[in-house]
Amino acid sequence: LKFSGSLPPAGIRLGTRWSLYAFLEIMDKATALLKQAQKDAKVCDTLSAATAACSAGGPKCWAVLPLSASSMSEVHALLKDGCGQLGVVLVAAQAPVSQMEVLRAMEYGGVYVAAASMEGKGAAELLTEAASFDVGPSVVLLAEAKAIQGDDRWTAFKYDPRREAQGQDPFSTESDRVRDDIKGFLSRQNLLTLIAKKCLPKEPVAGGADADLSQGLADAGKTVTILYTSDTGHAEECAKAVARQCRAGGYASSAVRCGTLDSFDVSALASEPFIAFCVAT
Repeated sequence: LKFSGSLPPAGIRLGTRWSLYAFLEIMDKATALLKQAQKDAKVCDTLSAATAACSAGGPKCWAVLPLSASSMSEVHALLKDGCGQLGVVLVAAQAPVSQMEVLRAMEYGGVYVAAASMEGKGAAELLTEAASFDVGPSVVLLAEAKAIQGDDRWTAFKYDPRREAQGQDPFSTESDRVRDDIKGFLSRQNLLTLIAKKCLPKEPVAGGADADLSQGLADAGKTVTILYTSDTGHAEECAKAVARQCRAGGYASSAVRCGTLDSFDVSALASEPFIAFCVAT
């Protein structure tokens, strides 16, 4: 077996030579599926190599990685900073399979996110869609069949921002049941998106006598401050999610400020055009 990809992270339990062989075989299988979906796919074994390859331009460059806390932490860091045509395939080889950190990639806006079993044609179809997503990064979770066998909480899904332009819900699933934590996440995302859209100033009427002045005032007022206070970290998480939604919705990164309540100068309150407070109890 020839394999040049990532070795198992600390969270992957390997007890025998055969289990290591099986892990490498699963990783190779995911890479093969990806190359079937995108014939000219450039596949790297680290995120840093894939990111560097993306900077050269051209089609998506991919990293195929085992699903783990460390790999997801790296992915979120790159999505936060913006990573263009990067594609990431995360491979879940063992149960239990957590989908929440993968799902959170939706929060950054303009990211194709999907999860599917590695078996069947569903994985190939998702990878083809992910490869065709040319307006931002793609993150795909592929789970080995044995890892999700009997797991009634597993939910295959896809999130394609292109569907919004067609008036469709970007999130879709063919599963009969959607796990409760995913339902909760989607409900929260709908609320955060609504908040972010309310933060955006209304567009001036084109062609009016005062159109240029209106546009200038709108641009000048296009800032938002998001403040939070939190003991458990939940309010901070929500505040940062609102900030990401605002940036995805049209705010410049420099126009979105997110920080703790005690770091804000209260005397500047009257000069702020919009402030959102996130407080959890």
